[in-house]
Amino acid sequence: EQQRYLNAKKYVKLFLVADYIMYLKYGRNLTAVRTRMYDIDNVITPIYHRMNIHVALVGLEIWSNTDKIIVQSSADVTLDLFAKWRATDLLSRKSHDNAQLLTGINFNGPTAGLGYLGGICNTMYSAGIVQDHSKIHDLVAIAIAHEMGHNLGMDHDKDTCTCGTRPCIMAGALSCEASFLFSDCSQKDHQEFLIKNMPQCILKKPLKTDVVSPAVCGNYFVEVGEECDCGPPRTCRDPCCDAATCKLRQGAQCAEGLCCDQCRFKGAGTECRAAKDECDMADVCTGRSTECTDRFQRNGQPCKNNNGYCYNGKCPIMADQCIALFGPGATVSQDACFQFNREGNHYGYCRKEQNTKIACEPQDVKCGRLYCFPNSPENKNPCNIYYSPNDEDKGMVLPGTKCADGKACSNGQCVDVNTPY
Repeated sequence: EQQRYLNAKKYVKLFLVADYIMYLKYGRNLTAVRTRMYDIDNVITPIYHRMNIHVALVGLEIWSNTDKIIVQSSADVTLDLFAKWRATDLLSRKSHDNAQLLTGINFNGPTAGLGYLGGICNTMYSAGIVQDHSKIHDLVAIAIAHEMGHNLGMDHDKDTCTCGTRPCIMAGALSCEASFLFSDCSQKDHQEFLIKNMPQCILKKPLKTDVVSPAVCGNYFVEVGEECDCGPPRTCRDPCCDAATCKLRQGAQCAEGLCCDQCRFKGAGTECRAAKDECDMADVCTGRSTECTDRFQRNGQPCKNNNGYCYNGKCPIMADQCIALFGPGATVSQDACFQFNREGNHYGYCRKEQNTKIACEPQDVKCGRLYCFPNSPENKNPCNIYYSPNDEDKGMVLPGTKCADGKACSNGQCVDVNTPY
Protein backbone atom coordinates (compact mmCIF):
# COMPACT_ATOMS: atom_id res chain seq x y z
CA GLU A 1 0.00 0.00 0.00
CA GLN A 2 2.87 2.38 0.85
CA GLN A 3 4.55 1.73 -2.49
CA ARG A 4 1.29 2.34 -4.36
CA TYR A 5 0.89 5.61 -2.44
CA LEU A 6 4.47 6.72 -3.24
CA ASN A 7 4.08 5.94 -6.95
CA ALA A 8 0.77 7.81 -7.27
CA LYS A 9 0.83 11.26 -8.86
CA LYS A 10 0.38 13.99 -6.26
CA TYR A 11 -1.47 17.29 -6.69
CA VAL A 12 -1.27 20.28 -4.35
CA LYS A 13 -4.29 22.53 -4.86
CA LEU A 14 -2.73 25.87 -3.88
CA PHE A 15 -4.51 29.04 -2.74
CA LEU A 16 -2.46 32.26 -2.77
CA VAL A 17 -3.44 35.34 -0.76
CA ALA A 18 -1.89 38.82 -1.09
CA ASP A 19 -2.34 41.26 1.79
CA TYR A 20 -3.29 44.94 1.76
CA ILE A 21 0.34 46.12 1.86
CA MET A 22 1.01 44.09 -1.32
CA TYR A 23 -1.94 45.86 -2.93
CA LEU A 24 -0.51 49.28 -1.93
CA LYS A 25 3.05 48.26 -2.90
CA TYR A 26 1.94 47.57 -6.49
CA GLY A 27 0.15 50.92 -6.81
CA ARG A 28 -3.36 49.67 -5.91
CA ASN A 29 -3.26 47.86 -9.25
CA LEU A 30 -5.07 44.51 -8.99
CA THR A 31 -3.78 43.37 -12.39
CA ALA A 32 -0.17 44.02 -11.32
CA VAL A 33 -0.60 41.99 -8.11
CA ARG A 34 -2.35 39.20 -10.00
CA THR A 35 0.39 39.07 -12.65
CA ARG A 36 3.02 38.94 -9.91
CA MET A 37 1.27 35.96 -8.34
CA TYR A 38 0.80 34.13 -11.66
CA ASP A 39 4.52 34.63 -12.41
CA ILE A 40 5.37 33.18 -8.98
CA ASP A 41 3.05 30.20 -9.60
CA ASN A 42 4.76 29.53 -12.95
CA VAL A 43 8.10 29.18 -11.12
CA ILE A 44 6.73 26.93 -8.36
CA THR A 45 5.10 24.46 -10.81
CA PRO A 46 8.30 23.11 -12.49
CA ILE A 47 10.12 23.03 -9.11
CA TYR A 48 7.57 20.58 -7.72
CA HIS A 49 7.13 18.68 -10.98
CA ARG A 50 10.58 17.19 -10.36
CA MET A 51 9.19 15.78 -7.09
CA ASN A 52 6.22 14.14 -8.89
CA ILE A 53 3.90 16.82 -7.47
CA HIS A 54 1.75 19.05 -9.64
CA VAL A 55 0.95 22.40 -8.05
CA ALA A 56 -2.37 23.76 -9.35
CA LEU A 57 -3.34 27.32 -8.44
CA VAL A 58 -7.03 26.92 -7.56
CA GLY A 59 -7.56 30.23 -5.81
CA LEU A 60 -6.19 33.75 -5.55
CA GLU A 61 -7.39 36.48 -3.19
CA ILE A 62 -6.11 40.05 -2.86
CA TRP A 63 -7.04 41.98 0.28
CA SER A 64 -7.66 45.26 -1.54
CA ASN A 65 -9.94 46.89 1.06
CA THR A 66 -8.42 45.85 4.34
CA ASP A 67 -6.51 42.89 5.78
CA LYS A 68 -8.65 40.00 7.02
CA ILE A 69 -6.14 39.31 9.81
CA ILE A 70 -3.76 41.64 11.66
CA VAL A 71 -0.59 41.19 9.59
CA GLN A 72 2.38 42.04 11.80
CA SER A 73 6.17 41.90 11.76
CA SER A 74 6.20 38.96 14.16
CA ALA A 75 6.15 36.08 11.64
CA ASP A 76 4.99 33.39 14.05
CA VAL A 77 2.01 35.48 15.24
CA THR A 78 1.04 36.28 11.63
CA LEU A 79 1.31 32.62 10.60
CA ASP A 80 -0.89 31.58 13.52
CA LEU A 81 -3.54 34.20 12.61
CA PHE A 82 -3.42 33.32 8.89
CA ALA A 83 -3.77 29.58 9.59
CA LYS A 84 -6.76 30.21 11.87
CA TRP A 85 -8.38 32.47 9.23
CA ARG A 86 -7.82 29.79 6.58
CA ALA A 87 -9.39 27.10 8.78
CA THR A 88 -12.44 29.11 9.84
CA ASP A 89 -13.11 31.30 6.79
CA LEU A 90 -11.29 30.38 3.57
CA LEU A 91 -11.76 26.60 3.63
CA SER A 92 -15.53 26.93 3.92
CA ARG A 93 -15.56 29.14 0.81
CA LYS A 94 -13.09 27.31 -1.42
CA SER A 95 -11.77 23.77 -1.29
CA HIS A 96 -7.94 23.63 -1.45
CA ASP A 97 -4.99 21.72 0.05
CA ASN A 98 -2.55 24.47 0.99
CA ALA A 99 -2.65 28.26 1.43
CA GLN A 100 0.24 30.73 1.36
CA LEU A 101 0.05 34.41 2.33
CA LEU A 102 2.25 36.81 0.38
CA THR A 103 2.78 39.97 2.41
CA GLY A 104 4.40 43.34 1.83
CA ILE A 105 5.32 43.66 5.52
CA ASN A 106 8.91 43.36 6.72
CA PHE A 107 9.25 40.48 9.20
CA ASN A 108 11.50 40.87 12.25
CA GLY A 109 15.08 39.62 11.88
CA PRO A 110 16.28 37.69 8.84
CA THR A 111 12.97 35.80 8.45
CA ALA A 112 11.46 35.89 4.94
CA GLY A 113 8.81 33.27 5.58
CA LEU A 114 7.41 30.63 7.91
CA GLY A 115 5.44 27.40 7.44
CA TYR A 116 4.24 24.52 9.61
CA LEU A 117 6.33 21.36 9.32
CA GLY A 118 4.27 18.48 7.96
CA GLY A 119 1.02 20.47 7.88
CA ILE A 120 -0.22 19.43 4.41
CA CYS A 121 -3.89 18.31 4.33
CA ASN A 122 -4.39 19.47 7.93
CA THR A 123 -7.29 21.90 8.39
CA MET A 124 -5.25 24.00 10.81
CA TYR A 125 -1.64 23.68 9.68
CA SER A 126 -1.50 23.45 5.87
CA ALA A 127 -0.33 27.04 5.56
CA GLY A 128 2.68 29.33 5.21
CA ILE A 129 3.51 33.03 4.98
CA VAL A 130 6.16 34.72 2.82
CA GLN A 131 7.47 38.27 2.63
CA ASP A 132 7.61 39.80 -0.87
CA HIS A 133 11.29 40.41 -0.16
CA SER A 134 12.75 40.83 -3.66
CA LYS A 135 11.90 42.53 -6.95
CA ILE A 136 12.98 39.28 -8.63
CA HIS A 137 9.87 37.09 -8.61
CA ASP A 138 11.97 33.90 -8.90
CA LEU A 139 13.39 34.49 -5.41
CA VAL A 140 9.95 35.06 -3.86
CA ALA A 141 8.62 31.95 -5.64
CA ILE A 142 11.50 29.92 -4.18
CA ALA A 143 10.63 31.25 -0.70
CA ILE A 144 7.03 30.03 -1.18
CA ALA A 145 8.30 26.67 -2.50
CA HIS A 146 10.46 26.54 0.68
CA GLU A 147 7.50 27.08 3.04
CA MET A 148 5.41 24.58 1.07
CA GLY A 149 8.38 22.22 1.45
CA HIS A 150 8.03 22.51 5.24
CA ASN A 151 4.30 21.75 4.90
CA LEU A 152 5.27 18.67 2.86
CA GLY A 153 7.57 17.36 5.59
CA MET A 154 10.95 18.84 4.57
CA ASP A 155 13.25 20.30 7.21
CA HIS A 156 16.11 22.77 6.66
CA ASP A 157 19.17 21.43 4.86
CA LYS A 158 22.27 20.59 6.85
CA ASP A 159 25.76 21.37 5.52
CA THR A 160 26.11 17.86 4.11
CA CYS A 161 22.96 18.10 1.94
CA THR A 162 23.47 18.65 -1.78
CA CYS A 163 21.57 19.40 -4.99
CA GLY A 164 24.52 20.30 -7.21
CA THR A 165 26.38 23.59 -6.90
CA ARG A 166 24.08 26.27 -5.46
CA PRO A 167 22.40 26.31 -2.06
CA CYS A 168 19.21 24.23 -2.36
CA ILE A 169 15.58 25.28 -1.83
CA MET A 170 15.43 24.16 1.82
CA ALA A 171 18.65 25.99 2.84
CA GLY A 172 18.22 27.57 6.28
CA ALA A 173 19.26 31.06 5.12
CA LEU A 174 18.10 33.19 2.20
CA SER A 175 20.33 33.30 -0.85
CA CYS A 176 20.56 35.98 -3.54
CA GLU A 177 21.10 33.16 -6.00
CA ALA A 178 18.04 31.38 -7.34
CA SER A 179 18.03 27.65 -6.73
CA PHE A 180 15.29 25.56 -8.29
CA LEU A 181 16.29 22.18 -6.83
CA PHE A 182 15.55 20.27 -3.65
CA SER A 183 18.49 18.56 -1.96
CA ASP A 184 18.94 14.83 -1.46
CA CYS A 185 18.00 15.40 2.22
CA SER A 186 14.75 17.19 1.27
CA GLN A 187 13.77 14.34 -1.03
CA LYS A 188 14.47 11.83 1.76
CA ASP A 189 12.52 13.95 4.34
CA HIS A 190 9.57 14.22 1.95
CA GLN A 191 9.53 10.49 1.15
CA GLU A 192 9.68 9.54 4.84
CA PHE A 193 6.88 12.02 5.63
CA LEU A 194 4.69 10.55 2.86
CA ILE A 195 5.25 6.96 4.01
CA LYS A 196 4.53 7.80 7.66
CA ASN A 197 1.48 10.04 7.13
CA MET A 198 0.10 9.16 3.68
CA PRO A 199 -1.77 12.52 3.36
CA GLN A 200 -4.88 11.85 1.26
CA CYS A 201 -5.85 15.30 -0.05
CA ILE A 202 -2.89 15.44 -2.46
CA LEU A 203 -4.03 12.29 -4.31
CA LYS A 204 -7.11 14.06 -5.67
CA LYS A 205 -6.55 15.52 -9.12
CA PRO A 206 -8.05 18.99 -9.60
CA LEU A 207 -10.43 19.57 -12.50
CA LYS A 208 -9.26 21.75 -15.40
CA THR A 209 -11.94 24.22 -14.37
CA ASP A 210 -10.59 24.47 -10.79
CA VAL A 211 -7.41 26.18 -11.99
CA VAL A 212 -7.56 29.99 -11.85
CA SER A 213 -4.19 30.85 -13.43
CA PRO A 214 -4.04 31.38 -17.21
CA ALA A 215 -3.36 28.13 -19.11
CA VAL A 216 0.35 27.60 -19.75
CA CYS A 217 1.28 25.11 -22.45
CA GLY A 218 4.33 23.21 -21.20
CA ASN A 219 3.57 22.94 -17.46
CA TYR A 220 2.64 19.20 -17.59
CA PHE A 221 -1.00 19.83 -16.61
CA VAL A 222 -3.89 19.72 -19.09
CA GLU A 223 -5.75 23.01 -18.65
CA VAL A 224 -8.78 24.58 -20.32
CA GLY A 225 -8.20 24.76 -24.08
CA GLU A 226 -5.52 22.02 -24.08
CA GLU A 227 -5.84 18.38 -25.18
CA CYS A 228 -2.53 17.26 -23.68
CA ASP A 229 0.56 18.77 -22.01
CA CYS A 230 3.84 16.89 -22.00
CA GLY A 231 6.03 19.77 -20.81
CA PRO A 232 8.35 22.08 -22.79
CA PRO A 233 9.11 21.06 -26.43
CA ARG A 234 12.82 20.57 -25.63
CA THR A 235 12.09 17.83 -23.08
CA CYS A 236 8.80 16.32 -24.33
CA ARG A 237 9.17 12.77 -25.66
CA ASP A 238 5.46 12.02 -26.00
CA PRO A 239 4.58 10.66 -29.48
CA CYS A 240 0.88 11.49 -28.96
CA CYS A 241 1.17 15.17 -28.01
CA ASP A 242 2.42 18.21 -29.91
CA ALA A 243 4.36 20.02 -27.17
CA ALA A 244 4.29 23.36 -29.02
CA THR A 245 0.49 23.56 -29.22
CA CYS A 246 -0.63 21.17 -26.44
CA LYS A 247 -2.91 19.49 -29.00
CA LEU A 248 -3.02 15.77 -29.87
CA ARG A 249 -1.00 14.76 -32.91
CA GLN A 250 -2.92 13.71 -36.02
CA GLY A 251 -4.55 10.30 -35.54
CA ALA A 252 -4.06 10.28 -31.76
CA GLN A 253 -7.12 9.76 -29.55
CA CYS A 254 -5.33 10.38 -26.26
CA ALA A 255 -1.94 11.06 -24.69
CA GLU A 256 -2.23 9.89 -21.08
CA GLY A 257 -4.49 8.06 -18.66
CA LEU A 258 -4.93 4.49 -17.52
CA CYS A 259 -7.15 3.72 -20.52
CA CYS A 260 -4.75 5.15 -23.12
CA ASP A 261 -2.22 2.94 -24.90
CA GLN A 262 0.00 4.09 -27.76
CA CYS A 263 -2.20 7.15 -28.38
CA ARG A 264 -5.40 5.07 -28.66
CA PHE A 265 -8.22 4.31 -26.21
CA LYS A 266 -7.95 0.83 -24.72
CA GLY A 267 -10.81 -1.51 -25.68
CA ALA A 268 -14.06 -1.60 -23.71
CA GLY A 269 -13.85 -4.04 -20.80
CA THR A 270 -10.04 -3.88 -20.51
CA GLU A 271 -9.08 -3.99 -16.83
CA CYS A 272 -7.29 -0.78 -15.87
CA ARG A 273 -7.10 -1.16 -12.09
CA ALA A 274 -7.22 -4.36 -10.06
CA ALA A 275 -9.47 -4.63 -7.00
CA LYS A 276 -7.51 -3.45 -3.94
CA ASP A 277 -9.52 -5.41 -1.38
CA GLU A 278 -12.90 -7.02 -0.74
CA CYS A 279 -14.74 -3.67 -0.76
CA ASP A 280 -13.23 -2.63 -4.08
CA MET A 281 -13.99 -3.88 -7.61
CA ALA A 282 -11.73 -4.27 -10.63
CA ASP A 283 -12.11 -1.16 -12.80
CA VAL A 284 -12.48 -1.38 -16.59
CA CYS A 285 -12.13 0.95 -19.58
CA THR A 286 -15.17 2.09 -21.58
CA GLY A 287 -13.37 2.20 -24.94
CA ARG A 288 -14.49 5.81 -25.35
CA SER A 289 -12.26 7.71 -22.93
CA THR A 290 -8.97 7.59 -21.01
CA GLU A 291 -10.72 7.57 -17.63
CA CYS A 292 -10.49 4.52 -15.38
CA THR A 293 -13.53 5.17 -13.19
CA ASP A 294 -13.21 3.86 -9.65
CA ARG A 295 -15.99 1.38 -8.81
CA PHE A 296 -16.52 -0.38 -5.52
CA GLN A 297 -18.83 -2.86 -3.81
CA ARG A 298 -22.20 -1.59 -2.63
CA ASN A 299 -22.32 0.06 0.78
CA GLY A 300 -23.49 -2.38 3.43
CA GLN A 301 -21.80 -5.48 1.98
CA PRO A 302 -20.26 -7.47 4.90
CA CYS A 303 -16.43 -7.40 5.08
CA LYS A 304 -13.54 -8.45 7.35
CA ASN A 305 -15.25 -11.67 8.48
CA ASN A 306 -18.55 -9.89 9.19
CA ASN A 307 -16.81 -7.42 11.54
CA GLY A 308 -17.67 -4.52 9.25
CA TYR A 309 -19.63 -3.31 6.25
CA CYS A 310 -18.23 -1.85 3.03
CA TYR A 311 -18.52 1.93 2.85
CA ASN A 312 -17.34 3.89 -0.22
CA GLY A 313 -14.78 1.22 -1.09
CA LYS A 314 -13.36 0.77 2.41
CA CYS A 315 -14.16 -1.51 5.36
CA PRO A 316 -14.08 0.78 8.43
CA ILE A 317 -14.03 -1.11 11.76
CA MET A 318 -13.43 0.27 15.26
CA ALA A 319 -10.50 -2.08 15.96
CA ASP A 320 -8.46 -0.63 13.06
CA GLN A 321 -9.38 2.93 14.06
CA CYS A 322 -8.11 2.36 17.64
CA ILE A 323 -4.81 0.98 16.29
CA ALA A 324 -4.44 4.02 14.00
CA LEU A 325 -5.00 6.42 16.94
CA PHE A 326 -3.20 4.63 19.80
CA GLY A 327 -0.75 2.15 18.27
CA PRO A 328 -0.56 -1.57 17.49
CA GLY A 329 -1.57 -2.87 20.95
CA ALA A 330 -4.78 -0.85 21.18
CA THR A 331 -8.22 -2.46 21.31
CA VAL A 332 -11.79 -1.15 21.40
CA SER A 333 -12.99 -0.22 24.91
CA GLN A 334 -15.83 -2.02 26.64
CA ASP A 335 -19.39 -0.91 25.86
CA ALA A 336 -19.71 0.98 29.17
CA CYS A 337 -17.12 3.56 28.02
CA PHE A 338 -19.29 4.56 25.06
CA GLN A 339 -22.00 5.78 27.46
CA PHE A 340 -19.88 8.98 27.83
CA ASN A 341 -21.17 9.86 24.35
CA ARG A 342 -24.53 10.67 25.98
CA GLU A 343 -22.96 13.68 27.77
CA GLY A 344 -22.83 16.06 24.79
CA ASN A 345 -19.42 17.60 25.59
CA HIS A 346 -15.86 17.58 24.12
CA TYR A 347 -15.33 14.02 25.26
CA GLY A 348 -18.58 12.53 24.11
CA TYR A 349 -21.13 13.55 21.49
CA CYS A 350 -22.59 12.24 18.24
CA ARG A 351 -22.59 15.26 15.95
CA LYS A 352 -22.35 19.04 15.83
CA GLU A 353 -25.07 21.51 14.85
CA GLN A 354 -24.02 25.18 14.59
CA ASN A 355 -20.90 24.25 16.60
CA THR A 356 -23.04 22.82 19.44
CA LYS A 357 -22.18 19.26 20.44
CA ILE A 358 -25.27 17.05 20.38
CA ALA A 359 -25.37 14.14 22.84
CA CYS A 360 -25.91 10.64 21.44
CA GLU A 361 -29.23 8.88 21.79
CA PRO A 362 -28.82 5.55 23.68
CA GLN A 363 -28.94 3.50 20.45
CA ASP A 364 -26.30 5.73 18.75
CA VAL A 365 -23.51 5.76 21.39
CA LYS A 366 -21.16 3.78 19.12
CA CYS A 367 -21.35 6.48 16.44
CA GLY A 368 -19.83 9.30 18.51
CA ARG A 369 -16.33 9.49 20.02
CA LEU A 370 -14.32 6.30 19.66
CA TYR A 371 -13.26 4.81 22.99
CA CYS A 372 -10.11 2.70 23.00
CA PHE A 373 -7.91 0.77 25.45
CA PRO A 374 -4.27 1.55 24.50
CA ASN A 375 -3.01 -1.52 26.40
CA SER A 376 0.39 0.10 27.02
CA PRO A 377 2.49 -0.02 30.24
CA GLU A 378 2.03 3.73 30.84
CA ASN A 379 -1.71 3.81 30.12
CA LYS A 380 -4.07 1.39 31.84
CA ASN A 381 -7.15 3.64 31.61
CA PRO A 382 -9.88 1.45 30.05
CA CYS A 383 -11.73 4.41 28.45
CA ASN A 384 -9.47 6.59 26.25
CA ILE A 385 -10.39 9.04 23.53
CA TYR A 386 -8.22 10.94 21.06
CA TYR A 387 -9.04 14.65 21.30
CA SER A 388 -7.37 17.63 19.63
CA PRO A 389 -8.99 21.11 19.82
CA ASN A 390 -7.50 21.91 16.39
CA ASP A 391 -9.13 18.91 14.70
CA GLU A 392 -12.16 17.85 16.70
CA ASP A 393 -13.35 15.37 14.07
CA LYS A 394 -10.26 13.21 14.52
CA GLY A 395 -11.08 10.51 17.04
CA MET A 396 -14.76 10.24 16.12
CA VAL A 397 -16.03 6.85 14.91
CA LEU A 398 -15.69 6.97 11.10
CA PRO A 399 -18.79 7.07 8.87
CA GLY A 400 -19.86 3.61 7.69
CA THR A 401 -18.42 1.83 10.76
CA LYS A 402 -20.43 -1.15 12.05
CA CYS A 403 -22.23 -0.13 15.26
CA ALA A 404 -24.49 -3.19 15.70
CA ASP A 405 -25.53 -6.23 13.66
CA GLY A 406 -27.00 -4.99 10.40
CA LYS A 407 -26.27 -1.35 11.31
CA ALA A 408 -23.63 1.27 10.45
CA CYS A 409 -22.84 4.85 11.47
CA SER A 410 -24.19 7.71 9.39
CA ASN A 411 -24.16 11.34 10.59
CA GLY A 412 -23.78 10.25 14.21
CA GLN A 413 -26.65 7.76 14.04
CA CYS A 414 -26.62 3.96 14.01
CA VAL A 415 -28.74 3.19 10.93
CA ASP A 416 -29.86 0.06 9.08
CA VAL A 417 -27.31 -0.92 6.39
CA ASN A 418 -30.12 -1.52 3.90
CA THR A 419 -31.15 2.15 3.95
CA PRO A 420 -29.04 4.58 1.88
CA TYR A 421 -26.35 6.10 4.11
